[in-house]
Amino acid sequence: MRAYAFALALALVAGCSGDNPNVQRLPIGSPCATSGQCGTGKFFCDTEHMNGYCKADCKTDVDCPTGSVCAGAGMLSPGGCHKTCASVADCRGSEGYICKTMPDDASGSYCDAPEPVGDGGA
Repeated sequence: MRAYAFALALALVAGCSGDNPNVQRLPIGSPCATSGQCGTGKFFCDTEHMNGYCKADCKTDVDCPTGSVCAGAGMLSPGGCHKTCASVADCRGSEGYICKTMPDDASGSYCDAPEPVGDGGA
């Protein structure tokens, strides 16, 4: 009986070992320098954004943590989770981030880096 109880306890512990590869370390929209700062698995640092921007791969809003929305997902390509916002005050405005209101690539407003300004063809 003891061997059975021990085996059952071992199986329960093994089943709860935390095999989830998607571990979030920083909130979506946080500044970062490396993906490891944001988390593991689907979480990454978009270093093309000013001072980095923690995101997660997504296909729909359900794939994103609370307080974020999936933006830019297509039929074949994933999008990225972005921090939701009501105004620029919810974003990292001092770093140039904006609140995209009524976007056509997401279900709600989200913080993002401003669109690059072209050089006018020069």
